[in-house]
Amino acid sequence: MRITVELAVRIDATGARVHVTLRAQSSLAATAATKKVAEVRALVESLAAVGIPDDSIDVTGMQIATGQGKILASQEVRITLEIATTPEQLPEVLGILAARHGLSVDQVEWTYDEFEASISATADAMRMARRKADAVAEAAGLRVIGITSASDTWSMPSPRVEMASFASDTRMRVGAAPLDMGMTMSSTTKLSVRLTVDFEVAAIHAD
Repeated sequence: MRITVELAVRIDATGARVHVTLRAQSSLAATAATKKVAEVRALVESLAAVGIPDDSIDVTGMQIATGQGKILASQEVRITLEIATTPEQLPEVLGILAARHGLSVDQVEWTYDEFEASISATADAMRMARRKADAVAEAAGLRVIGITSASDTWSMPSPRVEMASFASDTRMRVGAAPLDMGMTMSSTTKLSVRLTVDFEVAAIHAD
């Protein structure tokens, strides 16, 4: 007897990746680039002070936009970073970022441990499948005596991205204090599990 159970549960974010852009304009590419590299170093030091190690900060790109095809013409330097944090660290990280001029927070991407969450969800689905199998077998005058096979799949939506470019407004520049929104910064998403189990059944009074 084959039983299929579909179960959807809400799971909490285990972390966040903050996407950041630093910008500078200068008539000399070297001057602007050097300034921004120094700012990245200072930012790394500030983040380390609130428990963000440097291996949680990735430089994902550096772009020098030239004018009139000349490297020494007026141009803009952009450096993009990704900062990995826990939900508990996020307010302090956003406070540090919001205090810096020439910096914008482009996205906050929530991250989830969907594999770990799928373990307990699949176990719950198995208990549901067994209850259903017992009920159906009893209604048919049979009993469940074992399982011949079982398979599961699970899925969840793409990571949620929130708060696009929120730190570009100078009103958000509140110093290095944690950004207090009056609530815990976290997120949940839906994890869907599909479990198919083949149960072996026999007559109730069979030996």
